[in-house]
Amino acid sequence: MTPQTRTSPRIWVLLAREAHTGVIFRRGPSAQVQLIRWDLQDDSFKCGQWFKGRIYERRCDLSPDGNYLIYFASKQKPPLYSWTAISKPPYFTALALWPKGDCWNGGGHFLTNKSFVLDHHELQSELAPGFRLKGVSIGGLATFRGEDAPVWETTMQRDGWTLSRQGRQQNAGGIRGWLLDPPECWTKPHPRKPLLLEMAIHGIAGKDQRGWYHIRYQVIAAEGDGMPEMDADWADWDRNGDLLYARNGKIYRQKYRHGTFQDPVELLDTTGHRFANVDAPAKARKW
Repeated sequence: MTPQTRTSPRIWVLLAREAHTGVIFRRGPSAQVQLIRWDLQDDSFKCGQWFKGRIYERRCDLSPDGNYLIYFASKQKPPLYSWTAISKPPYFTALALWPKGDCWNGGGHFLTNKSFVLDHHELQSELAPGFRLKGVSIGGLATFRGEDAPVWETTMQRDGWTLSRQGRQQNAGGIRGWLLDPPECWTKPHPRKPLLLEMAIHGIAGKDQRGWYHIRYQVIAAEGDGMPEMDADWADWDRNGDLLYARNGKIYRQKYRHGTFQDPVELLDTTGHRFANVDAPAKARKW
């Protein structure tokens, strides 16, 4: 399998838990993020808006029906520095926006299609002037201080992932960031087969790594063939049991039949995507 490269785009995906849809955060260069909507029924894609700045994809979530996205963004310059917003994917144009100002906490997750947890503390829970909520309401605020963990760990557990091994963090020194030895491991069972998808976090930060997290995935089989460990930006099971994953700026689907995995099928190649100004249509600008 071709190794991941530093120059290829990085991809993170959110899957709606009650609909055959997802959103793709395509990052590259580092301060440019494209939002893409994915219809998993026919593997079609709709490219949406670009954002110049940082999207903290692990602090984002889709509503169960996939109609709304809550995301945490930062430009680190006035007037907002950082903020949480709700939009209609594949557009970043905010329907609601909460100023943050720093990068502790931020973002949130949906409880239902009509309620969500805003990962802000009470003093940072006021909507910016000119914004309002319609049809959705805040069902909770941040309960502890953190970065990715409050949202990411909550949504992983909600979506069927289990922490199977607590990693041991070691300072690698200087620009190398932190190593996890042993790695922190999460597992998610296949919808129907005796298979586990394991996500192992081997490191955090560090200039010699491709992304903020150094993650490897592996399919572990109780019977039949599993899969070798692989570097990937993201992987998950589709609701029909297919393995979905992203690496080197591309999205793949891999079916499991008769105790073995079929050859992967490339669904989307984003390596040629370039920044463009995209206006949100009228329907994405209102609740």
